[in-house]
Amino acid sequence: MAINKLRTREIFETIREGLLVLDQDLKVLFANSAFLKMFNVDAAHTAERKLYDLGNGQWDIPKLRTLLEEILPKQQTIESYIVEHEFEDIGRKVMELNARKTTRTGNGSLLILLAIEDVTTRYDALAQLDRQKRLAEGIVDTLREPLLVVDGDQIVIAASRSFYTKFEVDPAETIGRELLTLGNGQWNIPELTHLLDGVIPESQRIDDYEVKLDFPNIGQKILLLNARKIYREGNNSKTLLLAMEDITERRRLEAERDDLLKRANDLLEELNHRVMNSLTVVASIISMEGRTLSDADCKAAFDRMRTRIVAIGELYKNLTRMNSTHTVSANEYLSAIADQLSTSLLSDRKARVTFQKSLSPTIITTRIAVPLGLVLNELVTNAIKYAFDEDEAGEIIVALIETKGEILFSVSDNGKGVDENARVDSGVGGRLVKAFVQQLNGKMERQTGTDGTRYIMKFPYDSY
Repeated sequence: MAINKLRTREIFETIREGLLVLDQDLKVLFANSAFLKMFNVDAAHTAERKLYDLGNGQWDIPKLRTLLEEILPKQQTIESYIVEHEFEDIGRKVMELNARKTTRTGNGSLLILLAIEDVTTRYDALAQLDRQKRLAEGIVDTLREPLLVVDGDQIVIAASRSFYTKFEVDPAETIGRELLTLGNGQWNIPELTHLLDGVIPESQRIDDYEVKLDFPNIGQKILLLNARKIYREGNNSKTLLLAMEDITERRRLEAERDDLLKRANDLLEELNHRVMNSLTVVASIISMEGRTLSDADCKAAFDRMRTRIVAIGELYKNLTRMNSTHTVSANEYLSAIADQLSTSLLSDRKARVTFQKSLSPTIITTRIAVPLGLVLNELVTNAIKYAFDEDEAGEIIVALIETKGEILFSVSDNGKGVDENARVDSGVGGRLVKAFVQQLNGKMERQTGTDGTRYIMKFPYDSY
């Protein structure tokens, strides 16, 4: 008998959980070392004492009483019964209890084996995990965009409320199913298959991947997909977050907008053509009338009028060429005017006058282009008319640069300079130039000498 008792005690001592042996009055007959260590007590203050009296009454726990006095009398065994309690000396403990009734060999009296496992750390970790899970589910459900959570086998493990609403499905049709088999197979499209099998495995994230899906109940949808891969620590499993933005209406509005813009551009192009053609007709009529005149001054006036009209016509040509409504390239626009002037005004000269152009491709609005083109027309006309003798070769340089919100424009020649007594700036052309410079909020400076004349104009760019 002593040997059996000794062996039983040795067995109890090898158990990792705390173990109490109680009699039918709940008095402690035995406490193993694991129990004593777990609750920081010694055998002298434990053995032969009633369980509820241990530790100055700290074991008088209502839930423990319920187990021992109400539940266990009706059952032979109790498993995984959780008791949480705050002990004075050792603090809070979460205990998982397993209880079994047995009888003492010999007299058949009732014995209770009470195994106690400290699961505080595990319990708290599970509670924290549960809180995180509920928080994550809450976040998912508050998202306005549909969201799917997919495991490494492409099985849907969670979905947001907005996903069910948007695609008119319920959780039973979604959770636990492979993504590509959802619905009636409308998710099984080459673009999405390529995304899941090819793109996502190579990347941690995918942004704005556009797919087009046809749903029997809600029609065609255009979706922007954003995907993120999440790795779970420990088991290295992969979870995919797949967010969806429905851009069907946006794409429809964009298509309508593009169609309206195309129509507007077509109408504008037609208008530009008509205005340009009308200006060309007016310029041709003026040229025709000018050839019938015998008075030299009248013919010169008609020529100047024609070149001004042609300068405005070049603006509409460039608007059409750039498919623009109100902006042109300064380089292309001013070069076209200079080339036109070179052809029309230098054809009868005995000596050649060449043009050099150094023009920035600055984009300018029509509010700048019209007065600037007419200033160029007047200054080049004056240079050709006054800077060189009929048999004298020369060069005219037209330049434009943009810097620090300002445009610097100049027309210069290497002619004989301006005679202060000549009526170079006093005529209609001179007054037009002053008016156009003022319209551009600019300033004009003239530098002249025996090596030529240079007109320099500065005006703000950002005010237009």
